[in-house]
Amino acid sequence: MRAAGLHAIHTLLTSEAVMITSRQPHASVTPELAPLIPLIKSRFAGVIAAKRYVYVSYNILRENLAAALVITPGRRAPTVSPLDEEGWVAVSAMVEKKRIATAMDELEKTGAEDILIFALDNCRVGI
Repeated sequence: MRAAGLHAIHTLLTSEAVMITSRQPHASVTPELAPLIPLIKSRFAGVIAAKRYVYVSYNILRENLAAALVITPGRRAPTVSPLDEEGWVAVSAMVEKKRIATAMDELEKTGAEDILIFALDNCRVGI
């Protein structure tokens, strides 16, 4: 709409999609369709998680790593990799989108450099 110079003047309908499944695994589902239920649920969960999280990557001196990991603990744990420069590591972690501005400020105070934030379109995460 924006590309065509248009704008919304009124909302006629607001809707949402809801997936309903039986509490009994694959009850009354044909055997051919049963594998689709966990697959679809996993895909929905991935999109929902991607809307909630961003991916942060930064470089930091190893001596400041402990303080930085308090700020970016990740969902399970952050990925820490040594850099080619002595004493430096690269850190990658998922951070809740609503916390990222504050996290970046705090990371900068701990000495983190090259702080990059990547939006997620989709992901697979443990629930």
